[in-house]
Amino acid sequence: SHANAIQEAQHLRDEYHARLGQVQEVLQGNNEEYQNLDELKENDPIAYAVAVAERTENNKKLNAVQQEQARLAEESRVYHSQQQTQFVQEQSKMLSEKVKEFSDPKKSEQIKGEIRNFGKSIGFTDQELGQVFDHRHVMVMQKAMMYDKLQKANPSVNKKLSKAPKMSKKGNKVTNVDAYTK
Repeated sequence: SHANAIQEAQHLRDEYHARLGQVQEVLQGNNEEYQNLDELKENDPIAYAVAVAERTENNKKLNAVQQEQARLAEESRVYHSQQQTQFVQEQSKMLSEKVKEFSDPKKSEQIKGEIRNFGKSIGFTDQELGQVFDHRHVMVMQKAMMYDKLQKANPSVNKKLSKAPKMSKKGNKVTNVDAYTK
């Protein structure tokens, strides 16, 4: 119910922001009506005074709408920032629970540096790596890094596997016994 209330409040805030945009358009349209003030000033001084007063009032309203839009934008930015901070904290906790190396602060920083360097070596930019928040992505990067290290550390295993003798299928007679005695 709390999540629904938050979602409803966000929906109302978005709707309010959209309506403020509509009000701003109307007020800007009203300002365009007062473009012929010079003509009124010469021909009808009373209408000119009324038009200037209306334009001033309209500008005050327009400024108020713009300030409200700025306030809403800042409020939304703060809300999203808080949500992102909370998400990062949750993901960090989940990562330290699932990967024991991340629970030790010293090892964690070292592993994060290695993962970052590995990511850069395969083509990720710092900006892209800075956008990784999900613990699953970090785990995949760590496993890929470990696999890559393993492959580089022992290339002779692959050579040995490629030179292994061919195995006969079950039920076939072996004709060359000397190959297995060497």
